[in-house]
Amino acid sequence: MHLNNLSQNIDNKYNKHEVILIKVILICILISAGSFVFRNLGHSKLHFWDEAFHAIVARNLTKHPIKFTLYDQPWLKYDYKGWGQNHIWLHKPPVAMWEICISHFIFGINAFALRFPSAISLVLSAWLTYRIASDLIDKRAGLIAAFFQAFNPFLFESVHGYRFSDHIDIALLLWVQVSCWFLLRAIRTGKRRNYILSGVAMGIAYLSKSYLALITIGIAFVVWFIEWFKLVWYNSKNTSKIIESNETESNDILPYIPTALIKLRDLGVIFLSGIITVAPWVTYCLIFHTKEYIWEHKRVIDHLNTNVENWAAAWDRPLFEYMPLFYPFFYAVIFAIVLFLIVLLIRRWRLPELFLLAWAIGVIVPHTLAQTKTPSATMIAVPPLLICLAFVISKAWDRRDWLYTSIWGSTMLSLLIIPFIESKYKGRYSFRNIIPIESFKGFAPFAAKHIWIMEQLIGFSIILTGILLIDYLIRRWDWNRWAWTGLRIIALIITVFYAGKYVQTAYNVTSKNVQTPLYVKSGERIQKELPDNACFFTDDERTGAHFDLMYYADRSTYQINNVHMSAARNYISQAKEARKAGAIPYLFSVKQTEYRYPILIDEEIDIGNGKKRRYRIYEIVD
Repeated sequence: MHLNNLSQNIDNKYNKHEVILIKVILICILISAGSFVFRNLGHSKLHFWDEAFHAIVARNLTKHPIKFTLYDQPWLKYDYKGWGQNHIWLHKPPVAMWEICISHFIFGINAFALRFPSAISLVLSAWLTYRIASDLIDKRAGLIAAFFQAFNPFLFESVHGYRFSDHIDIALLLWVQVSCWFLLRAIRTGKRRNYILSGVAMGIAYLSKSYLALITIGIAFVVWFIEWFKLVWYNSKNTSKIIESNETESNDILPYIPTALIKLRDLGVIFLSGIITVAPWVTYCLIFHTKEYIWEHKRVIDHLNTNVENWAAAWDRPLFEYMPLFYPFFYAVIFAIVLFLIVLLIRRWRLPELFLLAWAIGVIVPHTLAQTKTPSATMIAVPPLLICLAFVISKAWDRRDWLYTSIWGSTMLSLLIIPFIESKYKGRYSFRNIIPIESFKGFAPFAAKHIWIMEQLIGFSIILTGILLIDYLIRRWDWNRWAWTGLRIIALIITVFYAGKYVQTAYNVTSKNVQTPLYVKSGERIQKELPDNACFFTDDERTGAHFDLMYYADRSTYQINNVHMSAARNYISQAKEARKAGAIPYLFSVKQTEYRYPILIDEEIDIGNGKKRRYRIYEIVD
């Protein structure tokens, strides 16, 4: 049976009216998520680190679209190896910042334009999750997965710039999903065009955030290798009997049948298409900005075996500290479901489990092995892990799939019962009292730190055992069918309850609405009244404050001091250096300190809630 025919069988599960209803629900999910994420999207605060850097680089691109600069006019000496104060800025690839640049051309230079591409990408990525899940499993799973991705609180925080990620990671997520979707279509149809499009999308993902985009070729390789291995295995056995046996398993969706779904040359097509997509940018950088590109490329590779920017951590930090941020309330549930699907994959070797687990594990494992571990690096594992959750829930409603029902019910009951016991009895009956935490702190310090994950997994195991035992005891009577129906209803109620909290958490992200009217207003005035060669030094010690001014005023700005600086900047001598380089140095002051320089601007800005904030601009003269 060809995989494309199997996909058509999935679609045939639904009549015309059901398909219309599914489309209406999907549209409602996407519109609701879009209306949520656009709420207060234009809050004026630029968040340090990532968002502020990318905002300024994207703004500068509106003046020269292929020259990437941070300090567009570097009045002070700089080290090209220091990406925080560099002139030519190649710390990240170009695609995401080009997207922001286009948004700036359309909407102007403002925070709404800065985040608009991320908000649109969030909605598109949820739609892609629906398509991928629908093709792999069924449309019901597609709706569930799309819902959880569309309202994912961590993605909301990334869109609004509140996390250690922003449009760079959102763009990577989107283009990886595009690439994986075309790969899945290629596997279904065998059409060379889809392999090429998958490779092109992988190349664009690489141009969003470098080597993490190669997950697509990794998935393709795993599918090819397993297919090759199965073909070899079946050729040594009675292939016809095994295939006939597989075809009689009517309960299985997309049974993994050893036919040539993907060939070795198809891997070459994907890889070559990706290289051709990336090559123009790499060539441009090597010709015009050789030293900057080579240095930044080296630093990317250094993440594997070097402590880059103090992000080194134990192997378990991504699993037990970073990834729980992506799946609030449901992380232990997803953890348990992935373990279950791994066991199921070993038994059946079907495409849905293989594709999803190759995607998720292919992202997570390299990050646990790399010495440098950043919080957002596993974001591209969000779609497959949410689809795994949706997979189990959807299959549980196929009434003969009692195994999926027991897994879903057990995880949901554990999610409800374990925190309740912990809260009710204040830890007296907690699993952490019997877990030898101290004994594995050295091996897995973050698992010990976040012991609640292991507690829920232990609770899941106990509850699952109890459910299977009850099923064994009542199987002889006609209670079995009612018991499973009751378990599904209980699991559904708990899921809906926590899904509501999940959506509320996403909504709360958009309620922050952090504003910096001081820099918006002063920036507008500076652009009108002060020359283009103005160079600012600011005594605002809030981390990243100079980037707020730099973005809104479009003038190079240097911070005199903040908590991350080992010593305060000698702005007096550096003002002389800037003047020699052709700049006019100014001091942007928010303090009450009186400086001996002439004041050019002295203004109070309404910052809301009946409060005002004063700033003064001095010209630094010899």
